[in-house]
Amino acid sequence: MKKIAIILVFLVSIPVMLNAQNLRFSFLANPQITWLSSDKAEISSDGSLAGLNTGIGMDIFFAENYAFSTGFKLNSMGGCLLYKDSVSVSSEGTEYLANAVSYRNQYLSIPLGLKFKTVEIGYTTIWLNPGISPMFRLKAQASFDNEDEKQNVSEEIALININYFLEAGVEYSLGGNTAIIAGLGYYAGIIDITNHADDKITNGSFALVLGLLF
Repeated sequence: MKKIAIILVFLVSIPVMLNAQNLRFSFLANPQITWLSSDKAEISSDGSLAGLNTGIGMDIFFAENYAFSTGFKLNSMGGCLLYKDSVSVSSEGTEYLANAVSYRNQYLSIPLGLKFKTVEIGYTTIWLNPGISPMFRLKAQASFDNEDEKQNVSEEIALININYFLEAGVEYSLGGNTAIIAGLGYYAGIIDITNHADDKITNGSFALVLGLLF
């Protein structure tokens, strides 16, 4: 974990080391559909949830059409899991037994991507942005067996989560450096989001990428 933290601090500090003229900001609000998956046959995905991935993006250009892409985002993710046998879930010292668990987690996300852009054609630029997204848990809640009441399950959810992603879309110039951003994004988990040693639960999402570039 210490090595991961050191790497993250170094990567996030990249903008400070580069000329501000090569830096462009964007404000993003990406609605998404999120879900959870398991590596165990007795645990199945039982539906998706709506979420929002919103925040500030930064493109740090090292060549005319190539940039390091990063930023800070609040990412709401989750999904529903169905267990063949009842599972015990801890919440603030209380144990809940359930067959269906619906998780709603919020993360601070620091995406790290490499953006490729075409030259502007008319008012439009096409872009592609693959990368990874380290995320830090801010809040974790769950409801059990289709009940509406949510419980705090932070002790069940790992502090760090990592996704890989692929985003693609267009920028439509409004004049100067201002442009509208529109695209699609696919995100998939790399590591277990839970603190359980006997299974691996990963998240996934599909999003509309919407924003304003400056």
